[in-house]
Amino acid sequence: MVIERLKEWKGWQLAILSGVLLGLSFPPLKLGFLAWFGFLPLLRALLRERLIRGALLSFFAGLVTNGLALHWLIFNIGAPLHITTASLVAASLYLSIFWGLFGFVFLWLHSRIGAGLVLMPCLWVGLEFLMSLGPVGFPWVSLATTQTDYLPVIQLAEWTGIFGISFWLVSLNSILYDLFIVPRSHRLFLLREVSLVLASIWLIGYVRLATLSNDDQSKRVTVSVVQPNIGPHEKWRPENRDEVFAQLDSLYLIAADSQPALIIWPEAATPAFLTKNQRRLAQVRNRIRQTGIPLLTGTVDWGLSDRKRHYYNSVALIHEEGEIPIYHKNQLVPLGEFNPFVRQLPASEDLNLGHYARGKKMTIFELGETSFASIICFESVFPRLVRRLTLEGAEFLVVVVNDGWYGKTAEPYQHEAIVRLRAVEHRYPVVRSANTGISAIIDKSGREVATIGLEEAGVITASIIPAKGETLYNRLGDWIVFLAFLSLMHIGVRHWRAANS
Repeated sequence: MVIERLKEWKGWQLAILSGVLLGLSFPPLKLGFLAWFGFLPLLRALLRERLIRGALLSFFAGLVTNGLALHWLIFNIGAPLHITTASLVAASLYLSIFWGLFGFVFLWLHSRIGAGLVLMPCLWVGLEFLMSLGPVGFPWVSLATTQTDYLPVIQLAEWTGIFGISFWLVSLNSILYDLFIVPRSHRLFLLREVSLVLASIWLIGYVRLATLSNDDQSKRVTVSVVQPNIGPHEKWRPENRDEVFAQLDSLYLIAADSQPALIIWPEAATPAFLTKNQRRLAQVRNRIRQTGIPLLTGTVDWGLSDRKRHYYNSVALIHEEGEIPIYHKNQLVPLGEFNPFVRQLPASEDLNLGHYARGKKMTIFELGETSFASIICFESVFPRLVRRLTLEGAEFLVVVVNDGWYGKTAEPYQHEAIVRLRAVEHRYPVVRSANTGISAIIDKSGREVATIGLEEAGVITASIIPAKGETLYNRLGDWIVFLAFLSLMHIGVRHWRAANS
């Protein structure tokens, strides 16, 4: 048996093997099935170690997983190599702390009450949730992302969000490990259990896809997405600004030929503070006046507060006249758009680790009788932020993005895959406009209706059907995380009482 052969491997070798399997399961390699058994070598290593050494091995496995999944951080063309290398190391180390904690608590549960494998899914989901919190939260590497190539599997997100998919994956790993270590007489039962866990999620997904109701066709809205494919450095050079606006205008006119209800430009599309630059704003509004089609565009913006000028990464809905509704990005990129350590380390302000201020309000845009929300780039990996916007009335979601900093690496593929999960969670369309790709129009099942590939300029147009996002996940949020913590607390209290009785 495979597990028997792994007995000869050293703990650090098993940790590396798990890290490689799980790291390679992330897009774009289409190897998501590796996550179905990727924890097995690590479990083999943990269950023969003591608490501290087990925690270190788990930390090491996390370091390999995160290093592989996030290797693209080192290719950021917006920063020198020593900064991008430091960001990869820092992100991997930070996220691996949660892996180390997983190994420690797992072994404690196993050694004290023999419930490590049983509670392993609850423990993992709880730690994944904690990984997503705070100003340096980073749910990008949720195990759910590994399954985005399997459309039936991700339908689970409608009820449980991403943490339910992670719970299913870790449960599968736990049962598989049990299958390999129990006596032969018990293996038939566990084999049936593994088959049931694996097959049920696919069957439920296929049935759900087949039974998704047809929405109210009278609410159909046509949208056009523009992908200009302009390098992030070239855009802001003074000699290129007129050319950039000319290209955006040309693509706007191509999109207008399809007579959509809305045309979308990507994150920071214009090399100007568009809402403050009257000349550029007049150019845009003149074009909108000619076509009658409003424009949603990413733009940098500024505002005064406490007698200081604060800069924002924003998205604005522009009509031919009138007030311009605008959304300022709420969830900024740590060490890219803001410095989370500037208060503790004032000297770090000189390192230029980000200069944007955080927006504090949610914005719901109106488009005729339809309401929608728009978020910016990194924000799309935070399901709770999208849920808040949906509860406030958004009937579809627009994501404006600039992944051009990372070129043809794994980053834009992973980023686009994550957005598909948002569509399933709320059963409404998601429209993604990226500067250099991947732009996509995604339906409520998470299926791509239209796309533009990496480093291509173009326009895609499709009809979408807005929806209220009335799913179980939308109503109850991360209820599965609450149950996971409740289960862990219940077992902990029972053990404490037994130890003190």
